[in-house]
Amino acid sequence: MAEGRRLKKRKTSIKKNTLNPSYNEALVFDVPHESVHHVSLTIAVVDYDCIGHNEVIGLCRVGGDAEGPGREHWAQMLANPRKPIEHWHTLVEEKALGVSAKGASRDKPSVAVEPLGPD
Repeated sequence: MAEGRRLKKRKTSIKKNTLNPSYNEALVFDVPHESVHHVSLTIAVVDYDCIGHNEVIGLCRVGGDAEGPGREHWAQMLANPRKPIEHWHTLVEEKALGVSAKGASRDKPSVAVEPLGPD
């Protein structure tokens, strides 16, 4: 996200028939070094349903405009270019991040994001 607009979207694979999915995937976003202080990541955890609609369980935001752990995670990433930085994030309802409400708050596994340096 930059200035309230979604710039890119990435998805992990779908883990079927489990209430405790495990992911070992990297999602890469190319962000110019001069723009890194003006962007943020909004991470949505979605319950995939074969029948009906998929339900957003919760969201978290990582970036300079995030609050608490999301801002701390972003600062650690910027201080350690090209190094994966893991951090636990608590999910919040969609309305808490300024979107329509559908989900519920839950603790979910960590998010590891590897920033690219200014090469």
